[in-house]
Amino acid sequence: MEWPTPRIPSWLRLPRPVRLSALLGAATLLLTTVAIVVAGALMVASTTMQQATRILGDTIESVRLVERLEVDLLLDAQQSGRTVGSGRGELAPSLAAWEQGLRRGLTAARHHVSSPEEGRILEDAEQRVEEYLSRRLSTDAGALAPAPSAPGAPDPSLDAAFRALDRLVEINLDQARASEALVAHLTRRTSGIGLAATVFFLAGASTVLLSARWLIHRPIVAIQEAIGRYGTGDRAARVPLTGPRELGEIALAFNEMAESLERQREAQFAFLGGVAHDLRNPLSALRLSMHVLDPGDLPPASQIRRTMAVVRRQLDRLERMVGDLLDASQIEACKLDLRVEERDLSELAREAVELYRPVSPEHTIALSLPEAPALVRCDATRIEQVLNNLLSNALKYSPAGGQVDVEVRAGSDGVEIAIRDQGVGIEPADMAHLFEPFRRLKSTSGSIPGTGLGLAVAKRIVEAHGGRLLVESRPGSGSVFRVELPRAS
Repeated sequence: MEWPTPRIPSWLRLPRPVRLSALLGAATLLLTTVAIVVAGALMVASTTMQQATRILGDTIESVRLVERLEVDLLLDAQQSGRTVGSGRGELAPSLAAWEQGLRRGLTAARHHVSSPEEGRILEDAEQRVEEYLSRRLSTDAGALAPAPSAPGAPDPSLDAAFRALDRLVEINLDQARASEALVAHLTRRTSGIGLAATVFFLAGASTVLLSARWLIHRPIVAIQEAIGRYGTGDRAARVPLTGPRELGEIALAFNEMAESLERQREAQFAFLGGVAHDLRNPLSALRLSMHVLDPGDLPPASQIRRTMAVVRRQLDRLERMVGDLLDASQIEACKLDLRVEERDLSELAREAVELYRPVSPEHTIALSLPEAPALVRCDATRIEQVLNNLLSNALKYSPAGGQVDVEVRAGSDGVEIAIRDQGVGIEPADMAHLFEPFRRLKSTSGSIPGTGLGLAVAKRIVEAHGGRLLVESRPGSGSVFRVELPRAS
């Protein structure tokens, strides 16, 4: 059963998987950048509004002062001796006090100047007021009372002062209107920026959530469902490779694990079939031997000896098969018992070679040993089991005979045993699964007997000693198996 791949919108479909951290980083960077831009725009708008508000306040205060000066000038023109700048119309004790108050009002107005043009107009107003004051002082100095003006004949200096002050009022009103318009514009702009930022963040949050649903949530749900289906017995359950790279790697790892378990399951079934076949042969031989050794009709002594030899060989074969199964079960259960002692690896290699030399007269086993002892700390029985398996394979997979080289080399850090044959070699497709339990070479599984456990057990034994079991091979050119063990300190 094939699990359907979730449909992903085209605008979310990526040309190649990207990492989840990259997606989250890009989203965070985008939202942070927009937040910084919005905050900067609001800060600029706030600063500008503060400046406009300050200008508006200065303008209002300046207009108030100028209007008070105009009122005082008007009162002075109509009634001599009134207080300038008081705003209450009280009689002035002297002309000097009136001038002092007038000049204070002009000085206070200078503190509220907000533009160069306003400053120039204020200077002109001060000059006109000074001209009016000079005329007034010159009149008082001559002890002449100011002649009352004829109706409709205004004082030219007073009119000039009023016109200058009116221009000052007009420019302040223009500045006030401009500041008010600027504040209104900035208020609208700020409201627009706030609304746009709100809409953007809502759209960004919606996009992130939608993307998370399609790119993260759906692949996670698919992985969970595939694991659940596989756990309930659906061996064909696989995870679609969608979403960010991290989730794709998880899905790929699960699929590879499921494929590996399926291969092991198939290998176990093949192993059971092979074991049943291998058990049937010795059992059949034993049954025939029992018929030959019928107590009622015993054959000659020579035939009995040959029959007993067959029985011993079949029993040895059964014992090896049972031993491999027992070792494999102990290794899988992590209960491999090692009795470590210091031994000379050259001695163990010599014993293994002497054991297998009489087995196959077609093969020549050459042994090369170092002059100094190659001492290692190991379980001698287990290492002999490894060497026996490798030598047995070298003989079995060299059906045409030839030479098998066994070489022991001692280095500064470790000791190596290399077993080289001139047999059929190993195909590249078989190299990746050579040390898997219950796996046998496809090219020879039907012609050469075996359980497919020997190399797997040998590799686990060597690794339990802190060493490595390596292989080099080319089809048709033989193989080299190397056992590397740490040197005894």
